Amino acid sequence: MKRILLPIIIIGCIVAGLILKSFYNNPGRKLQTFTGSKKASKDEKAIFTKARAQYEYDLLKDVSTGKIPYGIHEKELEVARTLPVKQVSLSGILGLGNLNNYIPAGPNNIGGRTRALLYDKRFNNTSNRVIIAGCVSGGILRSSDGGLNWTRVSPENDIHAFTALAQDPRTGFENTWYAGGGEPYSSSTDAPGAPYLGHGVWKSSDNGITWIKLTFAIPGVPNPPFDLEEFDHPFDFVHKIVVNPSNGHVYVAGHRRLIRSTDGGVSWAIVFEGVTASTVDNGQMDVVTTSSGKLYLGVNGGFPDRDRRGIWTSATGNMNQWNRIAGGPPGSPDSIPNWRGNDGGGTSRRILLSLAPSNQNILYTIYENGLSQDDDANPKAEIDMFKLDVSSGPNVWTNLSANMPDFPGQMDNVDPLDTQDGYNMTLLIKPDDPNTIFVGGTNLFRSTSGFTNTTATAWIGGYTEDFATALKIYPSSHPDMHNLDFMPNNSGSNPGFLKAVCANDGGLQSTNNIMTTGGISPVTWAMVRNYQTLQYYHVAMDPASSKFNFIGGSQDNGTHIRLDGPNANEHFRLLGGDGGAGGIGSFTSSSTFTVFGSIQFGELYRDKSNDFVKIKPNGLTPFPGLTDAYGEFVTYVKIDFDNPEDLYYVNFNRLFRTKASSTVTSSTWEELTGVRSAVNPGNPAGGTNISIRSMELTRGPYAASHSLYIGTSDGKIFRLDDPRNSIALTAPLNITPLGMQGSVADIAVNPNNDEEVMAVISNYTAGNQPITNIWWTNNAKSLIPTWRQVDGNLGLPSIRSCMIVIKKDGTNNPVTEYYVGTSVGLYSTLNINTANVTWVREGANILNFAVVTSMDYRPQDNILLIGTHGNGMYYASTGTPNFGANPNPGPVDSTQRFIIRALPTLVREKIDYQVGNIFAIKKLSVKVYNMAGQLVFSRETGYQSGQINFSAFPKGVYILTISSQDPKHRFVQRFVKG
Repeated sequence: MKRILLPIIIIGCIVAGLILKSFYNNPGRKLQTFTGSKKASKDEKAIFTKARAQYEYDLLKDVSTGKIPYGIHEKELEVARTLPVKQVSLSGILGLGNLNNYIPAGPNNIGGRTRALLYDKRFNNTSNRVIIAGCVSGGILRSSDGGLNWTRVSPENDIHAFTALAQDPRTGFENTWYAGGGEPYSSSTDAPGAPYLGHGVWKSSDNGITWIKLTFAIPGVPNPPFDLEEFDHPFDFVHKIVVNPSNGHVYVAGHRRLIRSTDGGVSWAIVFEGVTASTVDNGQMDVVTTSSGKLYLGVNGGFPDRDRRGIWTSATGNMNQWNRIAGGPPGSPDSIPNWRGNDGGGTSRRILLSLAPSNQNILYTIYENGLSQDDDANPKAEIDMFKLDVSSGPNVWTNLSANMPDFPGQMDNVDPLDTQDGYNMTLLIKPDDPNTIFVGGTNLFRSTSGFTNTTATAWIGGYTEDFATALKIYPSSHPDMHNLDFMPNNSGSNPGFLKAVCANDGGLQSTNNIMTTGGISPVTWAMVRNYQTLQYYHVAMDPASSKFNFIGGSQDNGTHIRLDGPNANEHFRLLGGDGGAGGIGSFTSSSTFTVFGSIQFGELYRDKSNDFVKIKPNGLTPFPGLTDAYGEFVTYVKIDFDNPEDLYYVNFNRLFRTKASSTVTSSTWEELTGVRSAVNPGNPAGGTNISIRSMELTRGPYAASHSLYIGTSDGKIFRLDDPRNSIALTAPLNITPLGMQGSVADIAVNPNNDEEVMAVISNYTAGNQPITNIWWTNNAKSLIPTWRQVDGNLGLPSIRSCMIVIKKDGTNNPVTEYYVGTSVGLYSTLNINTANVTWVREGANILNFAVVTSMDYRPQDNILLIGTHGNGMYYASTGTPNFGANPNPGPVDSTQRFIIRALPTLVREKIDYQVGNIFAIKKLSVKVYNMAGQLVFSRETGYQSGQINFSAFPKGVYILTISSQDPKHRFVQRFVKG
């Protein structure tokens, strides 16, 4: 039995215990941010790491064997490739079909975790402005305008995990690039036994515009095919790629092997390897080459073969022609005094190399030294640094370890330099100065003395140096440094290599002068925009019709909110840490609002016009092994979309309720004790083995007939009737479909009929046999509902989210659409109550095969919100609304007595609207929004028919809203300006 043990390393701000405020203003907005963080010991952080991995793992594991099926992602991707894709057509845009136009919703001012980054070496900021970056879970992105805009260029139908890039530096060959992926130092979608590995090496011959996969075939390595979820090939983890400037040979530092191609990737051969059989652990290497072709290879200190650990060099790169120059046993010629990089034990001891571009006789190396920076009594920087100088012939080594960054004070995970077990490490030499060195861990540091002392070291990114009173993010930067690159020095446009781009867990940031000195936070950074790569766990939207305010909790980037209006995709951060579920109660203006956000392990905050109040219920069940962490890693809460004073909070199998979310305190929640007994009867007091994973409520103004549907991690669905008023002891009714297995990832309810419910399962198999992932019923309110299995042609992917959408078609007939977000894209169907359900893929090359983790839906104006893990947020108008759940005159008039019609829907010059016969209405508010949510037309008029002239507006899709003054009546129509 093959297995994999992935060293999933803690990421970013999941340090637990101490909550720290950090307010800053966003120009033009009154919202402020609260950065939550928790202090933790090394042992606690290990528990955090396991908790995150376990949360993801439970979504995917075989519910019988507890293991993730090998090769399952390759199989589900193959299935996805065969499914029909919605095609763009005019009839679809006009509502005759269910085609949607998916609009990127950002965030464009913060990205997801990025490790690979390179300027085109010919970049001159005029005729050539190409930058290529590889997002860990979002694919390869390319900018042709110096980083202002980005296009995803990685192949649509393949894995999107990219972590390594290289350009052929030879004159005339610069259009050739190579890319690889795989992240052994933690990916938040990873789980033991099934990490999302890189799965190959890719090549571009047109300067990064298109990419092809190169052969896997390597002599001495088992033949293809290879499993995506199983480490069985060196290309599963590509740590580094370099191209030899002297001859174009490509070197790939794959896991435990250095592999070379002398023919541009047509064929490969192993030129350095370990021979000890091992799991995936401890196989990281780094490789660099001089302009003349001399190679240096760093082998990490936890490598299975002890005699391979250290630094090697070769003039040819051939097999068996490598000499070790550092890391040998005491007394040997390659033994370096005080070298601590070779005794990794069970840990990696990651190693990095960097040649000085202006003097390639100088090589710097850093490695994990096994010390701990969070030892309050004796904190130590967690890396050592050595300098090699071969200018005079023999190898001259200088130990610079004593000068590694260690500033006054001590802060766990922040200072002294912290690598988070090798997860964040960066080493780069300024191109024109071998003594200006940049080192990254959690933070980014610069030395202008070659680290020969501590006085010439500046703290220039990550957190701020001033952490004595409160931990703050360095302005426009982000912790966890992975890469840095300088804008090439062309024609004096960048004298002294001052402009640079940094890659970290917050995407990309740029600076115009990385050498600025003086004071705390000397270097000025700016977020690289339009690099939409955030990794969402949950998303939610403003309940108010025609408002495009969205909120989302993301991996390592906290909770951000999108505010309607100009520059809407520039999201504003509310909370730090790892974001969970949240919601918007109301959003009248930037100074009058109520929003809810969560941080990992149960922290819940209400921000009511900038007051940031912690409202986590008292008396919670702690996470095993921790004293200040509650519930699962990703905190789950559910706000009643149409009745936002009703809020529900999950603590494993326990459910808490408030009917006053805008004023609730930690002590005023009410626990629904009947729920915990039903969900986990084996441990009703508060077990940790079964959790509530999903909830959905009846839509519309609250009535006693409303229900709350609850899904659990062990494949159960419960219905709690009248959830606002039911007594705490009321046990929900178990309405689980016969044969359901796995974790109920999401539940959807028809907004017009809460008898119709859909539920989805995220797991793949049970006992290695496929399970049903999509369930549907149209009598959910009965004592024993009749459920149908509706996987249809979508029988394999992991289903993460679902939604039922109601609308009218082009002939004014009601239509119900069904959506499921999967591990390989978004899918929909119209006819779910048929024997053969056919799902089609939505979003074509916009959503692609992204992992769609979360959705939210507003039936009042038919806006569907999509949250992905690695590609940010999108939304779409799904057509003419048909919301009739409200028994009173509601925000959308389904009778058409208010506004009879607005025509044409395909307009060239003008659109005419005709009022109905509700003559008590005195005034109308007429507004038009573009698909970015921006208001482009507005006027008030009496209750009378009218006309809007759009001859001057650009082509595109628009939304017309006409509202009464009260506003009890609203008309919404989508149209196309041709």
